[in-house]
Amino acid sequence: MIKAELVRQISELITVRKLTQIEAAKCLGIDRSKITDLLRGKLSEFSRDRLFRFLNALGSDVEIRVIAKPESDSDAKTRVIAI
Repeated sequence: MIKAELVRQISELITVRKLTQIEAAKCLGIDRSKITDLLRGKLSEFSRDRLFRFLNALGSDVEIRVIAKPESDSDAKTRVIAI
């Protein structure tokens, strides 16, 4: 689920920057066919670390925070937040 949200963020950045798949591939240092795979959700080919590097290449910082859950919540959560 985290990888899917990271890819959603990558896709949005590519769209906002109006990059073609060829331009996005060059920016990320991968083949155009890998961009197609990425945007079609073939996530098994991409580690979280690699997705983090893609976000960095697109001009986004990636921050990982560990915080105590509020006592009012019954379960702790993992989520990706875009700012």
